[in-house]
Amino acid sequence: MAILGIGTDIADVPRFAEHIERVPELLDRLLTPAEQRGRTGRRRTDASLAARFSAKEALKKAIGFPGWLPWQSAEVVPARSGAPSFRLRGLVLEHFHLIGATDIHLSITHDANLTMTFVVVEGEGPSLSPSVDWDAEHFG
Repeated sequence: MAILGIGTDIADVPRFAEHIERVPELLDRLLTPAEQRGRTGRRRTDASLAARFSAKEALKKAIGFPGWLPWQSAEVVPARSGAPSFRLRGLVLEHFHLIGATDIHLSITHDANLTMTFVVVEGEGPSLSPSVDWDAEHFG
């Protein structure tokens, strides 16, 4: 098994919260109901919401998803260990299998007004990055 792709993203929590406050329906487009609410049923903190959106951005980069990501098709869920993980479905899951991916790893951290996410995708397919000796002239 090899690393097929990596992705990272940083979100400014106050900026994310401001966008959601201005356009409340955006939250329903970006995050599933389960992502919006914690185990107690209460709305998650702005940092937690921003982190889940950031995770999806990092996932998009890690799997090389072309164009617009159907946000509801990638859901941040807890793994058995309690660590964050993904549940994929629809076009995102199809693309995941198409590239030969089998495993996905997600790390999320918050500090002050920032949240950062990191995604590693492993599998049997070819790497999504060019080799170190690729010929740039062929990609004009």
